[in-house]
Amino acid sequence: MAQAFVPACLPAPRAGLPSARPSAPGAATPMVTLGQRGTHANPFALSLAGFPGLTFVGEPDRAIVERQGAEMSLDRLALAYLRGERAAGTPPGEYQAAIHEQVRSVEPARPRIIKVELTGPVSLALLAVDEHERPLAYDPALREALGQHVALRARWLHEQLAMAGAAPLLCLDETFLEALYSPFCPLDWDEGADLLARTLAEIPGWRGLCVAETVRWAELLELPTDLIIFDAVRREAELVRAANAIGQFLERGGSLGWGIVPGELPEPVEQWQGLLTQRFIGAIEQMAAASGMAAEAIASRSLISTCGALGHLPADQATRAATLCAEIAAAARAHFGLDQAPWPVAERARPS
Repeated sequence: MAQAFVPACLPAPRAGLPSARPSAPGAATPMVTLGQRGTHANPFALSLAGFPGLTFVGEPDRAIVERQGAEMSLDRLALAYLRGERAAGTPPGEYQAAIHEQVRSVEPARPRIIKVELTGPVSLALLAVDEHERPLAYDPALREALGQHVALRARWLHEQLAMAGAAPLLCLDETFLEALYSPFCPLDWDEGADLLARTLAEIPGWRGLCVAETVRWAELLELPTDLIIFDAVRREAELVRAANAIGQFLERGGSLGWGIVPGELPEPVEQWQGLLTQRFIGAIEQMAAASGMAAEAIASRSLISTCGALGHLPADQATRAATLCAEIAAAARAHFGLDQAPWPVAERARPS
């Protein structure tokens, strides 16, 4: 039986911080978000590095896979995936070093949970291209290989974080999941959701999903995930329409990461803490009224996050967004009477 993960309005900013941020002060920190800022630690590069035939162009913001080189290694990748070979998910040396350095930087805080992000297989398939600039999503064999590669990388990351004495919370960033509903996308929802679901199911420990744009909750809640981090800005109507389904997800033990803090805020920044706190409280109360759940119960299964990843922002803006997450989280915990709630304890692994 897995232990319950009751986040109780802890702050959980997205990846891209200048440094890992403890979620709360104290001798032992409940949760940290690994910074994942820089060329070798960002979710896209860390997720894709080492894929057969891959070349990064830029910082790296473009990924090109040479098809012939990739196809020569797909059978070996599939076999490693089927055998669950631990070493197969190990990234190239510079990516290992970047993650090890970031993990070491948070160890003094003795975090109980470390949150880390990888770009998910659907978004990778749409972003990475072959030498003819054709997205890998058009090739079923390469799509499948991307899912296997991400699953192996997630298992490697889980092992590294667990060695630091923390329970890993591994989140797949699927920024482009909404594209599956477009008639111009090479994948439809059923194909993309199947690939994503199978990849999520291979992640040991707690697993999350980061989404953007409009969320289609009915389909999203069917995916095997413990946490959904979403852009909550101006989404009140969507949440109310899906309140019953979301309530059932929360009652099953799921959690929500409310992306309510924009990375770029107009001056003066100080005014936003109160405004965003009230918006979060109002959204919780609307969902409670629509679902029949107590507002405190919904809040207890919520995290406070940013509207998106922070790696593209200047360091001072990313730091300011993370600080605002912590301030709103503290105010929300006080409002909903969660100050004395126990810090979450997550399971360290699911059975393989």
